[in-house]
Amino acid sequence: MEAFMLNISGREKGSLLQNKTFVPLDGPIFSINNSSNNKTVNFVHAAWNRFGTEIVAGDCHGFVYVFYLEKNRFSLICRLKTCCSFLTFTNDKMQNILVALSDCSIVSLNSESKELINHFDHHTSCVNYISFNKSGDIALSCCKDQAILWYLTTFDIFRVLTLKKDVDIIKVFFLPERDLMVSAFNDNSVFLWNYNSFKCTSQFLCASGKSPLHLKTIDASRDEKLLACAGRSNWFLIWSISENKMLHTVSLPDSISNIKLIQFLPNSNGNHILSVLSSDGMVHIFNVKSMELLFKITGKNGKIISSCNSTCLFQILAITLQGNLELYDVEEFVSNKKIEPKPKQITRIKPLHEDKRLLVKKTLKEKKQAGVKMDKERLQSVIRNFEEYPEKYRFFVWSQMLDLPHNVDAFKVLHQESLKIKPFVKEYSFLNPGVQKTFLRLMAMLVCWNPLIQEIDYYQCVVFPFIKVLHKNTIMCFELLVTLISNWCQNWFFFCPFPPFNILCVIENILAFHDKELMAHFIKHKISAEIYAWSLLKTSFSEVFNKKEWLKLWDNILSNPLSFQLYTVAAFSIVMRDVLLSCKTVKNFKDCYRRHGISVSVLLKKAYQLQQTSANDIDPQELIGTYMPVPKGAYPSFFEMSQMKTDLQTLIRKRIIDHEIHYLKQREDLLDIKSNYLKELQELQILRRKLLLESIELKDAEALESLDRKLRSVQSLIQDNLTNQVGMLKGALGEDMFPTDKMKSGIFLVCPQGGKSCRYATGSILSTMA
Repeated sequence: MEAFMLNISGREKGSLLQNKTFVPLDGPIFSINNSSNNKTVNFVHAAWNRFGTEIVAGDCHGFVYVFYLEKNRFSLICRLKTCCSFLTFTNDKMQNILVALSDCSIVSLNSESKELINHFDHHTSCVNYISFNKSGDIALSCCKDQAILWYLTTFDIFRVLTLKKDVDIIKVFFLPERDLMVSAFNDNSVFLWNYNSFKCTSQFLCASGKSPLHLKTIDASRDEKLLACAGRSNWFLIWSISENKMLHTVSLPDSISNIKLIQFLPNSNGNHILSVLSSDGMVHIFNVKSMELLFKITGKNGKIISSCNSTCLFQILAITLQGNLELYDVEEFVSNKKIEPKPKQITRIKPLHEDKRLLVKKTLKEKKQAGVKMDKERLQSVIRNFEEYPEKYRFFVWSQMLDLPHNVDAFKVLHQESLKIKPFVKEYSFLNPGVQKTFLRLMAMLVCWNPLIQEIDYYQCVVFPFIKVLHKNTIMCFELLVTLISNWCQNWFFFCPFPPFNILCVIENILAFHDKELMAHFIKHKISAEIYAWSLLKTSFSEVFNKKEWLKLWDNILSNPLSFQLYTVAAFSIVMRDVLLSCKTVKNFKDCYRRHGISVSVLLKKAYQLQQTSANDIDPQELIGTYMPVPKGAYPSFFEMSQMKTDLQTLIRKRIIDHEIHYLKQREDLLDIKSNYLKELQELQILRRKLLLESIELKDAEALESLDRKLRSVQSLIQDNLTNQVGMLKGALGEDMFPTDKMKSGIFLVCPQGGKSCRYATGSILSTMA
């Protein structure tokens, strides 16, 4: 089978194959990746059109590509802002592309015009599957908490399907030929609904006896007669829709812990063909009728983490752990009617488990005596089978796994330089003086190698357990610590002397992805990652395991990729979840991370499970990087061994300085604004006082004028009253006593008397009365 390789290298369009025409049924392996400048952009989702002639794929940066297999070309359709969670071709004549994004929305793209046609944003969480009815005018999209039926033409909602709060949706999809909808939930229940009446026609539980399936994936055959269900178990079941009963339960090898994806291929000679993607990164092809394993697909560029089957061709499109697209043609394996006779099985007596251990010890002894470098893959197989290395040869295996150089001369030179270092280590109480002497000596040497260690107190806790178990072999102990700090702890210096918040965020994401209830409990009681993650990292797990289990744990951490350590930290909380969920105070939580509460075997099993089932967007491998051994001959400084990290740290510091300058400038502008404000406020106060005085003066003038008017009015009334009284007196006494001319020439006086009454008279009246 010929293999073709294509590197897109960030191009927007180009040819798939140079001087070749792609014929879908020829059965080549076609591998596509997108890398440039030593950086790879991973593909995360892909889908076929209904004719098997086009493939749409989305990468982790939100770019959407279409690969035209018959036209031998590819094209970049759109650059979206976020990564996609699912994508598919529509089932109508338009053959548009629906892309579900991580922000819970769905967009419709036209592959020819490369335009965004419409936008659907009615989901409350990320969409994980989209299917269509028979006519192709109604779409059914589902997320973990709801499923929505909506019109493709107008993007209007037709119906919303809700569920109970304590159950999550696994998948909801159409069986268009039967006018049915299938809904699967994480409580292992599956329901079939009539699309027209929305009534439940049948239901069943995914279980075998008392063993639940822990349902995670489900699919229907192309003729819509069978359902295949699988989950977090190493077995799957086949359900007959027409007969409404379980047909088969099929078990996979014990080495497989769970099934990631199960899908049907087109029928072959009346037989149903099923593909099963297992936790070991392989796709198993089964004949459903005979339950015969036809073929296994192993990724050419790493483990397969996702796959998509064509609806009309015997082809499987796989996405590997490295983010490559790989196309496999399996027609020759599923359509071959001739079954070769199976070779005669020869029964052999397998060695007992203890005999295997003796065999491993013998091999390690021979390799150590011969001074031969051991194969790392064989050493990792020992870990997979026994979970630990033989105690007698453990440190020899560590040296082999880490490629420790044993630089004796460089060690002596560094030791001489360390004598100049002033004591900085805290005073610890050591029962063994030899351990104390080695601890102080190696800490001084580590400071010569990386001066930042002197500024960070927690590194003494990190390295102490290793010094305690390796104090008799100082060279190996020092080289192991240098390897540990420059690889597993290389990102811890970004925020020194504070905890590495970037690493803690990664652990928080892993924990939130795999155990939402526990994370919600942490948030409710304000428990940060510094308690449930940093307390384990900064002590290298030495507070929660005894010596034997601690060595067993580090056998596995040192034998796996660098990211495995973070999965182990997250696994500790998940294994302890029952105890943690009962905690109410911060002290109770802290105590859980300072005592020997679990078995290391249980912890490792859970850590491997998290590593295999975690989504790509939370995988810490890209942040942590790859392993880099200490070179032979000399010990480069930490900054030389992690130059890229140092540059990044310098960039972060520069960014902080820029922020400080920007803050000071803003503060200066704010002070100017405040000064101008106070000045204007003072001017306003002066103006207010001036206006107030003018107002008071104006009011006084008005009051005087009003008083004058009142006095004149009173004077007029008094004169009228006096005239009347004089008239009355004239009538009574005679006109001679009151000559008219004298009355007219009289002068009125206004005299207050006690504020109660006034006396008014003329000169002639006063003289007469006298």
